[in-house]
Amino acid sequence: MNSDFLIKVILTTIILTFLNFSLDVIFDSTPNYSYYIWQLASNFLIFTLLAYYIVHSNLKGIVLALSVFTTYFIIGNLNLIVEAVIFDIVSINEVIISIPIDIAKALIISLSIAYLFSKLKVEIEKNEFNSRTILDWFWRIVVGDILYLIIYIIAGVTLIKVYPELLEFYNEKSIQPPELIFGTQLIRGLLFVSIAILIIRTVNLPLLKKAILIGLIFSLLGGIAPLILPNEEMPFYIRFGHIFEVGISNFLYGLVLGFLLGQKTQNKKIAVANNV
Repeated sequence: MNSDFLIKVILTTIILTFLNFSLDVIFDSTPNYSYYIWQLASNFLIFTLLAYYIVHSNLKGIVLALSVFTTYFIIGNLNLIVEAVIFDIVSINEVIISIPIDIAKALIISLSIAYLFSKLKVEIEKNEFNSRTILDWFWRIVVGDILYLIIYIIAGVTLIKVYPELLEFYNEKSIQPPELIFGTQLIRGLLFVSIAILIIRTVNLPLLKKAILIGLIFSLLGGIAPLILPNEEMPFYIRFGHIFEVGISNFLYGLVLGFLLGQKTQNKKIAVANNV
């Protein structure tokens, strides 16, 4: 991580966090100031990962920005919204109201950092992947989907065993039936698999680094970064338990998924247009 990259991440974190704070001040006369300290930390994790993806991506222009948006919104928003609804953390009505705002914020962030960090590229490599049959893709996707459900169950059971306070919290919630919870995890698993394929196909890194990047994106964007933010619906001791649960399980899942879906490549260097 060179100094130019780090400085840009820090400045982007400060500017976009301040912008969010300013909007909240305009529309909320009593914002929680301590919240934005945590948001700085959360945004720094998010922007560092997304910026790293941009710098090593073989995409450019609006396609790059849309790829960043897709990754950020699906893993860092949609994936979490689905889980929050199932466990009665938020209602459907709240989601309907908030999701257009979430989409707009994710789009602004994606366009901004795609523009800023694409300028750090010197050259990109065009990936030429070895062929893979539809049947080969199919079984890998199915295994990746089922693997998410298995890891999800193991992580949840383990957390309850070592952190029984969670049961007391969720016993007061109107949680959906188990069959709906598990069925929904298969849908979430497909979302994770789709983003893993997107990253694998659009990043110029060795397979091990691709797998680590996928694990970090799943772990940080899809768990740790949003969970460190104060939340009235989910007290700190609940978020603290889930930080360890999701942080570890999502990273391991992403790591394994990277190797499961990875393909051998033959890369060709091509010039980069320094615009987005």
